Amino acid sequence: MLNIGEKIFISDYGAGYVKDIDDEEPSNLECKYVNIYLLLDNMNFMIPINKIENYRVRKILNKVELEVILNTIGSNSDFIEKNWNNRYRSNKIKIQSGNALKMCEVIRDLYYLQKKDMLPPGEVKILERVEGMVASEIMLAFGLNMEQALCKIRSLV
Repeated sequence: MLNIGEKIFISDYGAGYVKDIDDEEPSNLECKYVNIYLLLDNMNFMIPINKIENYRVRKILNKVELEVILNTIGSNSDFIEKNWNNRYRSNKIKIQSGNALKMCEVIRDLYYLQKKDMLPPGEVKILERVEGMVASEIMLAFGLNMEQALCKIRSLV
């Protein structure tokens, strides 16, 4: 169960915190809702409590865990799929998992392709989105703003 003020990460949406738990009745449905403020999109996100497990919600990582995982961005990749379509699908699966390590692998691989001038426009958008998702978790764990969190990521590349 989530508590008010708890810092969480929702796959595909990024990090945020629980603002409150409402008994509001949107669309005249009686159900409790968790109201989550998402940092990346600067929006409130309401999830019915009885469907929260469908959203892959996890607690944010602590500073030590995040530092270890962020080092992945500066490491060398074992393999980068050459076929754009296969790479795109693989990266989407990694991002949707909500796993911070897998998202950092996506950032590492896409930055490598960007340095080699081999990053298609569609993947530039993926890079920006996943970078923002990881940055939102850094913001909550380290108490930084978005610009500082993005600098932290980019300094590792």
